[in-house]
Amino acid sequence: MLGLLPRLSRRIALCGAVMGGAAAWCADARAQVMTGILRDRLTIVAATNAERITALLAQGFAERHPEVPRPEIQGLPTSRAVEMFCAGTGVAMADMLVTTRRLSSAARDLCAANGVEEAVELRLGLGAAVLAVRRGDAQPNLTSRQVYEALAAETAPERSFERNRATTWNQLSATLPAEQIRFMLPATGTGLREIFEDTVLEAGCRPVRQIRLIFEADVRREKCVTLRADGRVIELAAAEIPVRLVASQRGTIAVTSFEELTRSGGNLVALPLDGVLPTRASIASRDYEATRLVFLYAKRQHARSRGGVGVVRGIAEFLAEASSEAAVGPAGYLGQAGLVPLPTAERVAQRITAERMTVIRTR
Repeated sequence: MLGLLPRLSRRIALCGAVMGGAAAWCADARAQVMTGILRDRLTIVAATNAERITALLAQGFAERHPEVPRPEIQGLPTSRAVEMFCAGTGVAMADMLVTTRRLSSAARDLCAANGVEEAVELRLGLGAAVLAVRRGDAQPNLTSRQVYEALAAETAPERSFERNRATTWNQLSATLPAEQIRFMLPATGTGLREIFEDTVLEAGCRPVRQIRLIFEADVRREKCVTLRADGRVIELAAAEIPVRLVASQRGTIAVTSFEELTRSGGNLVALPLDGVLPTRASIASRDYEATRLVFLYAKRQHARSRGGVGVVRGIAEFLAEASSEAAVGPAGYLGQAGLVPLPTAERVAQRITAERMTVIRTR
C-alpha cells in the first residue's frame, strides 16, 4: 500500500538468495512486516468542509516530523468519509477521520460490524455556518424561522403545506428589507451544508405547528431541508461561494464558513442570526447557535500490534500534534481555517485523551 508494502515484499523475496552482510538488511525487512509497519504514511479521510483543517494538521505534523512521509488525505462528503473510516481495519483502510459530525450510533454500529472497535475521539475546536452579504449591501437581522420560510420548498401559513410563494424578504416580516430573496448555499452532502441544515433550517422549522404534528422524524426533516427550486436558491461548491457572492446581485445572501469570512478582508460581512453576530467569542461560547464541533477520530488498532499484525506508525504523534496548543490554542495555526479554540479546560482534556489514546467503544 502506498509503495511501502510492495518494496518490503520484494526485499523479503530476495533474502533467500543473499548471505553475509545482507543478513541485517533482510532481518530489518522481516522485522518491519512482523511489527506491523505495513504502510509508510498515515491515511486520513476528511469531510469536505474539514479538508483545510486536515491539511493544516498534516503540514504541522510533517514539519514536526520531517523524517516521516506526509500523511495522505482524501476529502469526501461527510457520509462517505464516515463509511470509509468505518469500513474496517488493516493496511488498506484509513487510519483517521476528520469531520464536523460526531459519530452517530448508526456509524458506531457500522464501525463495530467491520471490526473498528477502538476509536480515539478528539474535539479539535468549533466551526460555524455564517450568513454573509457582500460589503455595502443591506444587513438584515434574520431569524432561523425567517430563513426557513424564505428557502423552504413548501410552507404552512394555514393548516396545510403549499408551494412557497414569497419573493421578497419583507413579505416574511415588515422589519426586513424589500429585497428579492436570493440565496447561495454549499452543495448538498458537504459538512458546511449539514451544519446549516441542522442548526438553521431545522431550528427554524421545528416551532411550525404543522411540522410538529408529523410523527416520523425523517419526514419532518425532509420538510425542513427540502428547498425551493425556482432559481432563488442556488447550490455551489463551498470554495466558489465567496467569489460568486462578491459578484452577485444586490441583496444576495450566502452561507459560508467562518474561515472564508475572516479571509475575505472585509469583502464579506456577516449577518446576525437570531440576534447573535458570529464572532470568535460568540462561537466559542456557543451563543451563536449555527456552530458545530470538529472531531478527529483515529483507530488505536492501527497504532499498535494486534494479534501480530499492525499497520502504521505515527498515530500517537499525530494525535499529540492535533491536540497541541500550537495547533488548537488561541494563537494556533488552525485559526487559519476559521477554527475557534475550545475553552482552556476542554483543550487540556483533549490533550489527556490524546496522550492516553482513550477509546470510545463501538460495541
